[in-house]
Amino acid sequence: MFRLTKKLLLVFTVIAFTFTFTVGCSAQSNPPQASSGLQEQSPSSEPQPQNEPEQTAPDSQITNPPSSSNQTDSSQALLVSIRELAEKGKVINSDFAAKLTVIEDVEKKWGKPDSVDWVAAAKGNYAVYADHAMVFGFNKGSQIFEVRSFDKQLQNITLSKVKNSFGTPAYTATVGEEDIIGYTAGEEFKILLVFPKATSANPDPALDHYSVLYPQGTVNSMANDPGRQW
Repeated sequence: MFRLTKKLLLVFTVIAFTFTFTVGCSAQSNPPQASSGLQEQSPSSEPQPQNEPEQTAPDSQITNPPSSSNQTDSSQALLVSIRELAEKGKVINSDFAAKLTVIEDVEKKWGKPDSVDWVAAAKGNYAVYADHAMVFGFNKGSQIFEVRSFDKQLQNITLSKVKNSFGTPAYTATVGEEDIIGYTAGEEFKILLVFPKATSANPDPALDHYSVLYPQGTVNSMANDPGRQW
């Protein structure tokens, strides 16, 4: 009886071991499949970055350029005006034209000048109107042949700006502490621009005054005087 029981126990042990070994091998040969809920995310499902709104410059940066730019623009406009008026014998802020006006016309509108002086080198008398920042040169026949302007806005114009706008001057001279450059303006008139003498400390001086000259008005045929060219 004991032998039979022992033999049966041995048989059951072998069967159990065989079953366990078979199940274990089956489990190793069939790895678990990935869960259907863990699918790879498609590129189209990635969140797209939102475009940041473009930054626009404040209105003040568009409508109000730097003051230096404004000054350059105003200087250029003033130079254009000087050139255009000179071709008519006029300076800025004045209706009195050289060649076409006599000194009495000025006196009727502005009254008597502050002073009148004969300037031999300039070939005529010069009437000063300080309140108007103007000087008129006129000949013995009262014809105005030169109109000078000392307008304060001329100080915004430098020597380099004139040359950049008008080009190489047709005339240059140094008289005392002043540098003078000249340009033709049409067929009858000339422009003379007067600057403080350039120095190493001030190589680009500002315009002091300028004039429009009618050279023919300085001719004195009776005295055989050819008059001024500049």
